[in-house]
Amino acid sequence: MGYRRSWKLAQNMIKVYGTNDPLVIADHLDIHVWNERLPLHIGGFFTRIFDSSYIVINSEKPRTWKRAIAAHELGHALLHDHEHIFLSTSNFVTQSKIEHEANLFAATLLIGDERPEQDESIYDFARRMYVPIEFITSLPWDFFKQGGIT
Repeated sequence: MGYRRSWKLAQNMIKVYGTNDPLVIADHLDIHVWNERLPLHIGGFFTRIFDSSYIVINSEKPRTWKRAIAAHELGHALLHDHEHIFLSTSNFVTQSKIEHEANLFAATLLIGDERPEQDESIYDFARRMYVPIEFITSLPWDFFKQGGIT
């Protein structure tokens, strides 16, 4: 269930806003994005304060991770906006249902319609797409079929 919901939402965001850039989409949705120094084990978090939404990204993370964290937290904003969400792990490997859904959303958003080329390893695909491998491996195998998850 979470796969389809996350995939459909990410695909819809790409279609509606004409981009898979989480920062551009956040701007369209009036979600403020800040880069702040956070403890190293926290990649970022999403929160709502009164009527405003915020994504805070750890400024100490590498550029590729910042983009992935922004997409992950955007997933929380769209999928779980009723909760105050913290990301407390640095590698995104988690058993939590809501963290897994946010990972799926982020991977789907960042990958868009791209799929691994013939004989391209999943690791090379992740590197080519500038998406952390942890996000790619969170996707179900049927994601890599033409057209995404059915």
